[in-house]
Amino acid sequence: MKQFFLFITLLIFTNSKSATEYFEGTISNSKMYLSIETYENNEIGGVYFYEKSLKDIPLSGKKIKNKYVLTFGNLYDLKNFTEKFEFEKKGTDYKGFWTNNKGKNLAIVLKKLDISTYKNTYFINISNEMDLVKMAFLQFKTDSTSTFKTHEFEWLTELHGATPFLRLGKTFNSRTQNFINRKLEKKQVEMALSQLSCSDFNNYSNGNGIEYYVKISYLDTNLLGFDVSSSWYCGGAHPDFGSEGNLIDLNTGKFFELDEIIAFDSSVTTEQVGGFEAYAEYKSNYFAPKIYELINDEQHFEKPKDEDDYCDFTDLELWNFVEWSFTEKGITITPYFYRAARACQEPFLIPFEKLKPYKNSTFPYNFK
Repeated sequence: MKQFFLFITLLIFTNSKSATEYFEGTISNSKMYLSIETYENNEIGGVYFYEKSLKDIPLSGKKIKNKYVLTFGNLYDLKNFTEKFEFEKKGTDYKGFWTNNKGKNLAIVLKKLDISTYKNTYFINISNEMDLVKMAFLQFKTDSTSTFKTHEFEWLTELHGATPFLRLGKTFNSRTQNFINRKLEKKQVEMALSQLSCSDFNNYSNGNGIEYYVKISYLDTNLLGFDVSSSWYCGGAHPDFGSEGNLIDLNTGKFFELDEIIAFDSSVTTEQVGGFEAYAEYKSNYFAPKIYELINDEQHFEKPKDEDDYCDFTDLELWNFVEWSFTEKGITITPYFYRAARACQEPFLIPFEKLKPYKNSTFPYNFK
């Protein structure tokens, strides 16, 4: 999915780093893949995953002369650990031992991996090049079917985690079904890779660190709308949650941004087209004030009298970058509160009748 989820497992290493090294090999008889980055003072960070599970296990440690020493379970602690890697180059391979905190000791045999031989077969944005390896092992299974406005939808899960997602069913014509399902598969791959990378330095991932809930919100002959709600905990102080609206053109496969659907000024743009500065300026000067006005006409927000009440819907900054959903009755808008006040968030419906004067001239369909 569009990565409104950003997992920063390795960004805690703030020192400058060298090029990433990639390895493949075995721990005993278990096939695994490993990436390592070297920082100042010979500190190293890494991530590995088993071919059978694909779930990231982050590592930290030191490069001591020619030996790599990495642990999982305590950041940069080479004595108190859940598991430990020690290996060095011997001939053309890298050999050593994997040990856990219960005394189990297994042989490691690795060789350098040429990551350039792995291709981005889904043409998605990736945050970690090892995702290119994972793509080759993703597996999708149909779990169930459902009906929305007389049309059938199939629901598939990626087997290494818990990533449910939709496909068009047999009630759609075969061209539309095949064409759009490729777009939807790409979306599910993005979600699955995010989920498989959801990990921290103290706990093993069970594949559901991100919990997804997908709901169809709109359907006609030209458009399919659906929402992806997520809650996640991938390390850090607190869990978090959010929602992402999607609207796809069933004729072209285009996913529309909200600002491609409604526009409040000729300066309207998206971040991808206009760059962040122009995008943020439009949001602050035109989008937020108008969205607030349209919603406040009915809600009549008042500034909280209690200074400890963080749910201040009169703060226009909350309306700059919103969550949204394209529904049968109109577009719901959810202001975006900072993380500690996220519980304040709630959706507000703006009916299509109110939005018709602001339909973006480039949006090819009428509001109903």
